[in-house]
Amino acid sequence: MQCHDDNLGGDWLQSDFHQLAAFYSEAQHAITGIADTPRAYKTQYHGRSEPEAVLPNVPFAEDLIDAEGSRRERLARWVTHPQNKAFGRTTVNRAWALLLGRPLVEPIDNMPLAGPYPPGLETLAEDFVANGCDLRRLFRSIAKSRVFGLSSQADAGSQADHELTDEHDKNWAAFPITRLRPEQVAGGLLQAARLKTINADSHILLRLARYGQTNEFVKRYGDTGEDEFDTHGGTIPQRLLMMNGDLVKQRTEQNLIGNAATRISSLAPDDEQAIQSAYLAVLTRKPTDEELQHFTGSLAGARGNRRLRFFEDLYWVLLNSTEFSWNH
Repeated sequence: MQCHDDNLGGDWLQSDFHQLAAFYSEAQHAITGIADTPRAYKTQYHGRSEPEAVLPNVPFAEDLIDAEGSRRERLARWVTHPQNKAFGRTTVNRAWALLLGRPLVEPIDNMPLAGPYPPGLETLAEDFVANGCDLRRLFRSIAKSRVFGLSSQADAGSQADHELTDEHDKNWAAFPITRLRPEQVAGGLLQAARLKTINADSHILLRLARYGQTNEFVKRYGDTGEDEFDTHGGTIPQRLLMMNGDLVKQRTEQNLIGNAATRISSLAPDDEQAIQSAYLAVLTRKPTDEELQHFTGSLAGARGNRRLRFFEDLYWVLLNSTEFSWNH
């Protein structure tokens, strides 16, 4: 839309883009931050021979825009105006996608101005606007919903072990299985390697280290960008980074002070509790009977370095499992 009108069935024009962009023409970098300095916005429209000045304007609900304040202030008040229903709907749609991995309306960046909308969207949007655009309340409301609390497995009922269908997915009858975003994978890796929660009460050096390590991991893992909510699997470089990368290696190798794998190996009272502790730390669940039997059998009689190496390998296997890097 920046270069031409929307010819794919939408109503947006090239002028809509540039009229919105004009609201930011006054924003300039200064020593103290962003400052607003009077400045015209010019562009050369597709098919025109010369650049021309463009006045700021909004693509709909023009009666909600006021004339006071800087251009950015006017746009911000228009966006968050209680009667601008589009803002509430769009915010709810993205918040829903962040928590459940898939938006209520797809594609996420093309919310229609007119309905019909799926059940729940309007109710959440109205509550969001009525409560002063409180994001904390919105996320809490979605997290408390029955949909968010569903399992990713179908309710077998009288039909044991039946497969999930497209209808389950379409109607939110099961939690959608979605891959974690890069920063979530990094956060999971760092937390799984420690037996205490990393939070705002953690030592400042630990939090700084986590920040730097997360950024480095995300840079190498690859940000999904506009494909943030795409459901396809990970890439080969991502799998190789998980299998051979420094972050995973450093969080699984023997280290009694820093790594949970070594501490579990050394401190757990018996093999069964050690295996269960590793599963809880990495996958936040206990192993199945089959998994527990398999690993306790492999661990039986292991002592010293052999036992430590076993837990290095177990941690590596769990961190590289599909279950670890997908939300379900």
